[in-house]
Amino acid sequence: MYEKEKVLVVPAEDVERICEGKVGLVEVPEYDIINLIKEKGFFVEREKAEFDETIRQVIPYILLRENGKFLLFKRTTAQGEKRLHNKLAIGVGGHINTEDSLNPLEAFYVGLEREVNEEVDVEIKTLNYVGVINVVDTPVSRVHVGLCYIADVKYKGLVEKDKFQEIFTNSPLDFIGEMEGWSKAVVEYLERTQK
Repeated sequence: MYEKEKVLVVPAEDVERICEGKVGLVEVPEYDIINLIKEKGFFVEREKAEFDETIRQVIPYILLRENGKFLLFKRTTAQGEKRLHNKLAIGVGGHINTEDSLNPLEAFYVGLEREVNEEVDVEIKTLNYVGVINVVDTPVSRVHVGLCYIADVKYKGLVEKDKFQEIFTNSPLDFIGEMEGWSKAVVEYLERTQK
């Protein structure tokens, strides 16, 4: 199914420890999650990782903002992950694998940049860490952990125009009913903290 792709993971119990049992977008110091990747990150076959709740696949999740407006992505049916068809996402990101680097921390940073460039053509002006996405209400979310960043960008367009439609908004909350789980958690956090 995943052609023996090996993805970056960290122990689930350590994610829960640094999130102190909190769920949603959790304000974890960047040092704590980066150190966890550096000290305990390893690679495992994605086929195994998708069903092993003792580990979490590490996903950089980058929100793109231009002139104060967030970019939302509506996933089309041409996009690979059927579970997310026609859902809105407020971030771009994806799995980190051994092709990024065999060093877990280096792989994370290389993969973060690769994931952004695979989906959008942007010039990143600033990139700021926000927190850890720890959502555990579905079998899929229980095997992933997100590192959320906000990038202020100069937006030039979508790379995969057939897989996504773009929406710019300064009020992401208006679209929360159409969003996938991580995006909902992020938007709820933004709504709480940007008042």
